Amino acid sequence: MSVVPARVFVVVSARMASSRYPGKALVPLAGRPLLAVLLERMAAARGIDGVVLATSTSPENDALALLAEENGFAVFRGDEEDVLRRHVECARSVGAEHVVRVTGDNPLTDVETLEHLVALHRRERADYTYVPGDALLMGILSEVVSLSALERSWERGEARHRSELVTLYVKEHPEEFHVVTGTLPEGLYRPEYRLTVDEAEDVALVREIFARLAAPGRLVSAGDAIALLDREPGLARMNAHLSHKPANLRSVALDAGIVGRRG
Repeated sequence: MSVVPARVFVVVSARMASSRYPGKALVPLAGRPLLAVLLERMAAARGIDGVVLATSTSPENDALALLAEENGFAVFRGDEEDVLRRHVECARSVGAEHVVRVTGDNPLTDVETLEHLVALHRRERADYTYVPGDALLMGILSEVVSLSALERSWERGEARHRSELVTLYVKEHPEEFHVVTGTLPEGLYRPEYRLTVDEAEDVALVREIFARLAAPGRLVSAGDAIALLDREPGLARMNAHLSHKPANLRSVALDAGIVGRRG
């Protein structure tokens, strides 16, 4: 009797509200909304069963839901502030046993790394698979987590675990889970570059990257973007002065204490 592989869905979390740059999910990148660009690149990843947008029930997010639906993607709408609960309910709604967590402000999420993490997660039958360290601050990383780990995190966690740091409980309690660590492809570990979109300077940089590299039928890879910044260091200086959110820095600091298996 054959074993049915576990269902893995990419869950892209996005909403219009933002303390620093509201509406960034609809910022045009080479003529297309950022969210559309991100959903399309996630759909190109091998080894996944689907891509779903997870946004909130707030009416201001109607535009995001419509954009995703018009481009053929599933949409789940849940709690505005309890992001962990939104992920749990989203996974249940599409029948996912594991989710690849991707944030909507990372249009250069690396597809190759995502595929590597999903394959590693499946092979090791892990609860949580990720790349540790400060590379996550670049804005190119995803992480894979089981629905059961998300459910346990929501049931046992505190209010801070239900914030945007969805996997914080797992990182704080590695003894409760099977945690596996992956690696970045060669050349992508460049933490001096900031490719996430959080401030106006980030938006300006990412728009310049896509203006230079985007072409019909071509996905702009994280490697392409890094190579461009190497060639044109003036671009990287556009947002080099920005610091990352303290909460994200805390998550990075926790990585040093994770006991996991390296793939």
